[in-house]
Amino acid sequence: MKTRLATLLLLSASAVTACSSAGAASTPGATPASSGGTTAAATSAGGAAVAVGAAQQVSDANGVTVIATWGGSATAAVFEIEMDTHSGSLDSIDLAGAVLRSDRGQQLSGASWAAPAGGHHRSGKLTFAGDATSVLQGASWVELVLPNVGGVPERVLRWELRA
Repeated sequence: MKTRLATLLLLSASAVTACSSAGAASTPGATPASSGGTTAAATSAGGAAVAVGAAQQVSDANGVTVIATWGGSATAAVFEIEMDTHSGSLDSIDLAGAVLRSDRGQQLSGASWAAPAGGHHRSGKLTFAGDATSVLQGASWVELVLPNVGGVPERVLRWELRA
């Protein structure tokens, strides 16, 4: 009986350990795999970013998840942003200070962040000032840099572009 109990305890401990390490890809600093599409690789300073599809990038750090959706160069420099947390309010976050930059050294500054208050869940449209063609044309990648979201000084979401 004691042997069976010890075996059950060891199996339970192994299962808990396996479950804990299975979630490691969503923790800050982890390097999750890409899912393909036009997004060959996703990186994020200040949190793990993972490719969700051709148009989405996700950053998950300090209890705040950010999903950025971009329609590609056909939509110029307009991004749909969703933010979620289970602690605190996201209403004070202003993404108008965001930057869109390319590997060619070109960049655009955020023009507007249109997002109604939502407490733990907030979504809206982020647009950039200037000519998006100057940033996108001939670029291998573009990065969306979001400042001060969830205590992370900079979240960097990258889209690989087809040549």
